[in-house]
Amino acid sequence: MRYNLNFITAFFLFCGIKMISQEPFSITDFYPIADQNEWRYTAPDGWKDGDYISKIEEVLGGFTRLFTDFKGEDGKGLFILDEEAKTFRHYDATKASKLLSVGKNGIFYHGETFSSDGSIAVFEKPIHWFKAQEKKGSKLDIKVNYTRFYKDGSQRKGVFTLIQEIVQNEDITVLAGDFKNCLRIEFDTNWDLGDGTVAKSFNVYHHAKNVGVVKASARFIILKNGNEIINRLVEPDLKSYQFNQD
Repeated sequence: MRYNLNFITAFFLFCGIKMISQEPFSITDFYPIADQNEWRYTAPDGWKDGDYISKIEEVLGGFTRLFTDFKGEDGKGLFILDEEAKTFRHYDATKASKLLSVGKNGIFYHGETFSSDGSIAVFEKPIHWFKAQEKKGSKLDIKVNYTRFYKDGSQRKGVFTLIQEIVQNEDITVLAGDFKNCLRIEFDTNWDLGDGTVAKSFNVYHHAKNVGVVKASARFIILKNGNEIINRLVEPDLKSYQFNQD
């Protein structure tokens, strides 16, 4: 049986490209986490506080320091850290923050701080958000219980769900420049806050190597007792970034 030479060549080229594209990569190349790293984005309509700023701050001494203003000591034992891990808060523009640790096995997501009341939600078990070496096609589908701690000593139980996939590479152009082979990461979150409120988000983020998120699309939906009270789309583009050089 004779095969068309062009078909065979195209087939092997395709296989070669596919094999190369599935090569593992260091997640911290695309999500640089270090103290004082900062990104400035275009602000959504109605935003009155200047640029949309995202920033990382190291939590020296671990997450337990975040509970110094709380009446109860609960929650401190829930923080399980990876070997050689450092702990960080990744703030968004609203001053809420993700509690992240970075160790030899990658990036772990421990919970969230809420800017509205200063409360802290701590997952019962940290989510292994990204492995140290990732590849396209990696997926997460995780549901985890959490406890939300308030400064008056009260607590509330809830459930958090994360569905995520590292989809493909795309070239992106934003105000900060042209970025090649950005990781397209699609993820949905669902916070059941335990009081009849559910906060959902549907997200597409593009991460550039040695930069981080250069473009994002996030739709936020909040339901109260099943009724939609907020439905907002935010699509920030990177304007500039500044990294700690230490």
